Amino acid sequence: MDGRHALMLLNACESFDRDYLEGLRREGIDAVELVQGGVSLWKGLGLTERVQALLEKGLSRGWAEEEFERCRSLGVSVVTLEDETYPEVLRSLPKAPLLLYVRGSIPSLEAAVAIVGTRRCSAYGRRVAYDLGRRLSLGGSAVVSGGASGVDGSAHSGALEGGMGTVAVLGTGVDRVFPQGHEELFRSIAERGALISEYPLRTEARGWRFPRRNRIIVGLSSRLVVVEAPKRSGAMITARIALEASREVWVVPGRVGEGVCEGSNRLLFDGAFPLVELDEFVGFNGQRQLALFDSPVPPAPSRSLHLSDEEKALYFLIRDQGERAVDNLAAQGKMGAADVVRVLSLLAARGLVYPSGPGRWSASPEI
Repeated sequence: MDGRHALMLLNACESFDRDYLEGLRREGIDAVELVQGGVSLWKGLGLTERVQALLEKGLSRGWAEEEFERCRSLGVSVVTLEDETYPEVLRSLPKAPLLLYVRGSIPSLEAAVAIVGTRRCSAYGRRVAYDLGRRLSLGGSAVVSGGASGVDGSAHSGALEGGMGTVAVLGTGVDRVFPQGHEELFRSIAERGALISEYPLRTEARGWRFPRRNRIIVGLSSRLVVVEAPKRSGAMITARIALEASREVWVVPGRVGEGVCEGSNRLLFDGAFPLVELDEFVGFNGQRQLALFDSPVPPAPSRSLHLSDEEKALYFLIRDQGERAVDNLAAQGKMGAADVVRVLSLLAARGLVYPSGPGRWSASPEI
């Protein structure tokens, strides 16, 4: 058994990742030695009886070798951690998968953006996801999402319309279509981008597999956009993973009180970047959010500007008390988070404030 087949068998157990193998390597044990070590080694390492049984059965049947041949016949690539073609942006992620099944060709991920949201999105959310995917694609950025209904499917469709590759990270095998009705979409993605999964061929949809695959969506992208997400949703799980992985999280503001965007609006309250203009976001290209505004240096505020009561309240809070987060401003200004974001955008457009960090705002220097 070679290293590729060993990694395939370990991956099929759904219990190993990069961090685990790196720990074993420090003890002088590689993937092949782990697989062929037998019950005594497996017990010594504390592997569960289930994992031991899977390894024993896989070895006796020659499962990995058969699986590799099945992949070849379907035109599916198996990209392992040992391969140069394994995406570098994913390799650095904690608990990176041992390998990826790839149907198609992975586009450049240098400026890739992940777009996620609920399956039961509004017509507005669907349109925003499509438009954002299309504009990112036209701007040369690959779009990464989960291939699901709603926001995911709309983002993929928009990216395909824009002509740039898109990547769908699946919670099933890449030879399966889930949800039903995405046959044509998946065919187009495989032809002009890539369907990706860490799960073996023939793996069917199961609830626990989708939250797990979300870390790959994060790992393949530099920024994450949440379009619409209820409080309890896969998109919120993805946002948490992104924050833990030091990825920027952007959120499309939604209507206050609508369940479909309660979670995403909460992310704004907690300091996520508000995505308020699609073309400006597309032109952002990894710079700090200050680049969204006309001048690279915040212009000095003019004392002759006429401000509304809301604008005055927020501006003087920031000017007098220093850098503030959106939730601080909402509490001190006695305003809703959505209103705070709206007023900050107006102040920023006038050069009075600027974003000084994720979800944090400062007053422009007076000269």
